[in-house]
Amino acid sequence: QVYHWQSEGGKKSTVDDMVLLTKITEAAITDNLKKRLFEDRIYTYIGPVLVAVNPFKNLPYFGDKEVDMYTGAAHYEVPPHIFALADTMYRNMLIDNDSQCVII
Repeated sequence: QVYHWQSEGGKKSTVDDMVLLTKITEAAITDNLKKRLFEDRIYTYIGPVLVAVNPFKNLPYFGDKEVDMYTGAAHYEVPPHIFALADTMYRNMLIDNDSQCVII
């Protein structure tokens, strides 16, 4: 299996999870989010937290293809997305037999 971060080729200018930034500063975080926004990659992790940037335009990230791609996938297997967060919460709810909460 090839993961998304293996198939992008070349040197990446941004990171999917900002805990992997060389320096964790306000400027580095802002720069990473800005570059990802310009590439229409509106979701980014910072540890277990999903950061979403509003692009003020419709993007094709919410179809059946994405549901299938994120169902049962680990965070490192697929790019950051709200569906990954929802699937993780759903699986944790079933495993722990306990309620889950999302803060938006």
